[in-house]
Amino acid sequence: MTKLYLAAPFFNDAQTTRLNQGAAALQQNPTVSHVFSPMNDTNAAGLTFGTPEWQQLVYNEDTQGLNEADVLLAVYDYDHANADPGTMFEIGYAVAKQIPVVVFCEGSQPINLMISQGLTTFTQDLKTLTTLDFTHLPHLPYTGKVY
Repeated sequence: MTKLYLAAPFFNDAQTTRLNQGAAALQQNPTVSHVFSPMNDTNAAGLTFGTPEWQQLVYNEDTQGLNEADVLLAVYDYDHANADPGTMFEIGYAVAKQIPVVVFCEGSQPINLMISQGLTTFTQDLKTLTTLDFTHLPHLPYTGKVY
């Protein structure tokens, strides 16, 4: 069973919907035992958004979640108006720690070459997240356009 870190932007309704759809798909996957999602699993202390104390708490909780994860699943939703460098940081952190990275990207937007080269498994099909064997990830490279 796999402990999974779910990295995704949640700055607008469309991104939050995609994140929630991914989380729901993972709940159906028998190879996933636990999902850590920064949107839901940080700041249980209720600190005020943006304060130095909140920043430190969220950073520590997120990096602890990454350190405890067996796999990182990133929802690649790089809408330039609502870009999420946090997700890109989480992907880089996972790659550096040799945590396998699965990238889920709807549509056909180009992907940054650093992300495309660092991932283990790429999918554009949400339904794949319900059946993907996260304990034995296949190498499924990204083959589209990069920037």
